Amino acid sequence: MTDSHLPAAGLLRRLPLRGLYPAGYRAAHGEEIAAVLAESVRHADRRTALREWSVLAAHALRLRTRLSSRDPAGRVLAGAAPFLLAGGAALGAVHLLTGLFLHSSRTGVVSAAVGAPWGLALLGALLGRWNAARVLVLVAVVASQLRPGAAFGPSADLLDLWAAMGALVLLAPPDAVDFSARNRARAVASAVAVALPMSGIATLWLGTWPENYADVVFPPIQQIALDASTAWPALVMALAYLLHLGSPDSDRLQAVGVALAVLPWTAMAAPPLYRNIPIDAHDLLRNSAVVLGFLAAATAAGVLRRTMRRTRLAGAARSGASGPM
Repeated sequence: MTDSHLPAAGLLRRLPLRGLYPAGYRAAHGEEIAAVLAESVRHADRRTALREWSVLAAHALRLRTRLSSRDPAGRVLAGAAPFLLAGGAALGAVHLLTGLFLHSSRTGVVSAAVGAPWGLALLGALLGRWNAARVLVLVAVVASQLRPGAAFGPSADLLDLWAAMGALVLLAPPDAVDFSARNRARAVASAVAVALPMSGIATLWLGTWPENYADVVFPPIQQIALDASTAWPALVMALAYLLHLGSPDSDRLQAVGVALAVLPWTAMAAPPLYRNIPIDAHDLLRNSAVVLGFLAAATAAGVLRRTMRRTRLAGAARSGASGPM
């Protein structure tokens, strides 16, 4: 190793690695871990060496926390990740759009900035750049915790919803996330299906937003429509879960993950702008009932679809076996 690379070697010697792995895995693969790291940084500078170390360290922590691609919890999170990303991007699109229309307000710019990383993350995932997408999700989570508190800023409940989605995406093992062409198409379609109606409602209300919206009493029909619209994102994600569960080649644990991506929508706020609206216990109870109802219906339909497919295949096999030789 040349002198220019000695600092990288010295840095790695000071950083723990094998000790991060579970004892059993370390005993079985300790020498292999060291060899892989040594080979990957043989001609690397400090930055590259640190990046390679961080990849192995993250793998060690996933094994220790049982969130690797070999563990059930890791596979569940891997199934959820594309659709959590899609949901976060849909919310980001709404806030980006309304933030741009609110150009006269400083908080409109802040709101747009909070939502923009989600859309960029989905674009990165669509292009097959999952690592870049994860970095952008991390930026989005950090931005969501800045908590702009002025009028027209995202509500604390919505910021918490974003943060929860982002944390689950970051915890998912990258090597288990299915971003095949079909899954990318489903994730993007889900994001668009959620974002378009929400954006439409939001833009219709621009310019007529009352500062005391939380105290406004709407006519019953209008209030029912506004309350029902909070269920739309959960419905879209439940349909994505149904498609995944009903596929003959679907991984059951990853299907559970898609169902997991529906649950955060219990914290969905009411329109028009999905802003500054506190979610009370009544809202959570109503939303929880709706989300669980969607999941139950999707599960029943998906299981029925798989059962009917197996019955047809078994019947076709019996017919072929009893036919003329």
